[in-house]
Amino acid sequence: MSATSSATQLFARPVMPFTSFSDLAAPSSLPQPWIIQNLLPIGLTLLSGEPRCGKTSLAQQLMLDIATGTTPFGTYDPALDNASQYLRPTRGSIFYLSLTSSTPHLHEIRSRFYASRPDMSALNTLFVTNAFKPLTPTEGLQDLCDWIRCYADSCLLVIDDLAALRSLFPGNDRELLALLRRLAEEHQLSILLLHSCKRSSPLAAQVDQHLHLKRLPVSTFYQLEVLSNRVLPTSHLLHCPADRLSFRMASLEEERALETLSAHKTLTRERLGLLRLFDEYGSTLTPRQVAALLQLDYDCTRQILSKMVKANLLTTPARGRYAIHPFIKPLVPSLLAHHPFLPKFDVADIPAEEVEAAPATAESAAQEEKPDVEHTAESVIAHDAPDATFSIPSESVSPSSYQAPETPIAHNQPSPQWQASGMNGNIPGYQVNASQMPPPAI
Repeated sequence: MSATSSATQLFARPVMPFTSFSDLAAPSSLPQPWIIQNLLPIGLTLLSGEPRCGKTSLAQQLMLDIATGTTPFGTYDPALDNASQYLRPTRGSIFYLSLTSSTPHLHEIRSRFYASRPDMSALNTLFVTNAFKPLTPTEGLQDLCDWIRCYADSCLLVIDDLAALRSLFPGNDRELLALLRRLAEEHQLSILLLHSCKRSSPLAAQVDQHLHLKRLPVSTFYQLEVLSNRVLPTSHLLHCPADRLSFRMASLEEERALETLSAHKTLTRERLGLLRLFDEYGSTLTPRQVAALLQLDYDCTRQILSKMVKANLLTTPARGRYAIHPFIKPLVPSLLAHHPFLPKFDVADIPAEEVEAAPATAESAAQEEKPDVEHTAESVIAHDAPDATFSIPSESVSPSSYQAPETPIAHNQPSPQWQASGMNGNIPGYQVNASQMPPPAI
C-alpha cells in the first residue's frame, strides 16, 4: 500500500448510511462554520497572488487577529455587539508552518509581531516551525494531528507555502489538497494555504474558499477578493504600512485617489518625475519654472502639465500655476517610494517666479476689460468719419464756454451734453478714432 493511499485512509470519513434530513443534527448543535466570519471558514482556504504581493504579511495579520481576538482590518463597529460583527474572529491556538523561512527570519517575524502590537501580551497560543517531517501517516501527519489534539482551542493552521509543502508529500497536488481538506474537516479547524499563482488557477476548484491578493500601483494598497460558495463574492480595498502589520480598510478619499492613479497610462515615468518635483518643492510652479528646470521647450512643458491636469494628477489653483491634486497628494510619498530611481531635482535651481501677463481670475479680467472712466470722460468729440483722427488741444474747455453747433445733430453724432462732459480734461496729443466711438443717445 502506497503512502498516499495510507494517508487517505487515515483521514477517511466514517461510513454513513442514508439518513433523512429530518434525522440530521439540529443547526444549533453543529460547530461554528467560521474562524473569521465571512473570511476564513472551517476547511481549506487558498490565499493566492503574484510573488511578493503581500500574501505572507496578510496571513501573519490574520494570525495576530485570531490570537488576540481582534476584528480584522479595523472593521469593528461599536454600534454592533461582538456576535454581529461582519468579520468576527474566533480566538484560539494557531500553528504556523513557515517552510520558506530561515531561523533568523523567524526572529524577524517575532519582532514584527510585537512591533505591530506593542500592548500585546505574550503570544502563548501561536506556534511556529520552519521544518517538518514528510507528510506520511507514520511521520508528519501523525505528529501534526498530535499537536492539534494537544490544544482544544486549535483553530488555524497556516502553511507557507504550497511549493515547499510539495517536497514533503509523495502524491500530486490534487491528492495533497484533498488530504488537507479532510484534515481540516476532522479537527474542525481552518487551513490557510499560501501559493503564488493567478486568480484563475485550477487549484481554486479544489478548496473550500479562495482569497486572491493583488498589490496596486501604490505599493501600500492591496485588493483582496473573497471567492466562496458560502458567501457572495466580495472585494476589499486594504492599506498596510510598509514598516508594520496593520492592514485596514482604505478610506473613500484613498479609494478615489487610487482610481485616478490606476487609470490607463496615467503613471508614466515622465509624470512620476514631475510629481516628485512638485512634491519636493511643496508649492505651486509655473510652466516656465518647470521648463527651465527640466530644460524642456516651454510649449512642450505646457502640454505635459495640461495632460496631467486632465488625468487629475495636477490642479491649477490659479491661472498659469500648477500643484499636485489634493485627491492624490496623501498617496504621493508612498507612490514615489515605490520608484526610488526617479530623477532628482535641486529645489534651489528653480528660477524665481514670473508675473503672468494674463489676469488670474475672471473678476480681474472683467475689471481690465472695463474702460477707464477718467479717460472716457476726457475723450474728444468725433464726427461720423470712418478713419478720421483728431488731436486734443492742451487748453481745457469748460462746459459753460462751449457753444452748441447751429445745425441740428444728425444720427451717429454726439450730443452737446456728451460733448460737454468729454471736454473737461486736459489731455494734449490724445488721438481717438472716430469709428470706435460709441453711438450717442438721441
